Amino acid sequence: MMGPMKTEQLQQLLQTAVDAGRAAAVSIKAYFGRQHLKVQHKGDGSPVTLADQEAESIIRTHLLSKAGIGPLDILGEEEGLQGDGTRLRWIVDPIDGTRSFIHGIPLFGTIIALLDTQENIPVVGVIHLPMLGLTYAAAKGMGATCQGNQLDISGNGSLDEAILGVGDIAQFASANRLSDYHRLQDLSGYVRGYTDCFGHGLVLSGSLGAMMDPALNPWDIFATQVLVEEAKGTILLSPSCVPGKVDALFGNSDVVEHLARELSL
Repeated sequence: MMGPMKTEQLQQLLQTAVDAGRAAAVSIKAYFGRQHLKVQHKGDGSPVTLADQEAESIIRTHLLSKAGIGPLDILGEEEGLQGDGTRLRWIVDPIDGTRSFIHGIPLFGTIIALLDTQENIPVVGVIHLPMLGLTYAAAKGMGATCQGNQLDISGNGSLDEAILGVGDIAQFASANRLSDYHRLQDLSGYVRGYTDCFGHGLVLSGSLGAMMDPALNPWDIFATQVLVEEAKGTILLSPSCVPGKVDALFGNSDVVEHLARELSL
């Protein structure tokens, strides 16, 4: 798609992403809690299950059939890139938090973003948490919502009063950011591990003042980027020392700016 996108088109694409995430939830919930999930490991050591693969297949089918402006490229974590080189590209992570999913922890989610590849800017972002029934949705210039309620994480933020979120310490280690992990502990007595897109949702709802999440794949962060920006927050992204990945700090602008001064960002 070339030129400015009409509001109606953007709204339609956002609804398509929301519907696709909810459609995949039916399959995901059917697998959750099974004692004998067939777990395989990808080249980077991360786990994958049949549930991941089925969910992505459902999402791809939905996105291809309901886009409304013609088929768009789709880049998914499990099946890779599909398409003919369209400017707009769907980015899909069917189960963000597969490790939680495997261990029976209901704090995982589906991430769908729409990326303008020419500008390298996400224009649509959706996070759906199947077991909690929550959908975070945003489109560029149109605000961010959860269950239809507007999200706004602006306002005066105090580090002293904030709860801070962090991803797994293994991610900090792989990104050579253990010093940042420990510095956060020095700065606040309320640093908690809320990993994956569940933690991102807590930031969007204002429950967490900010979150530091290093060594993320592109499909982990594009939706969060547009969601945080549309919720009037700040997101700082920097290339990770892990090739092809990014380190992210995001949340209330005051808290993020304070932490950025204290950390190596």
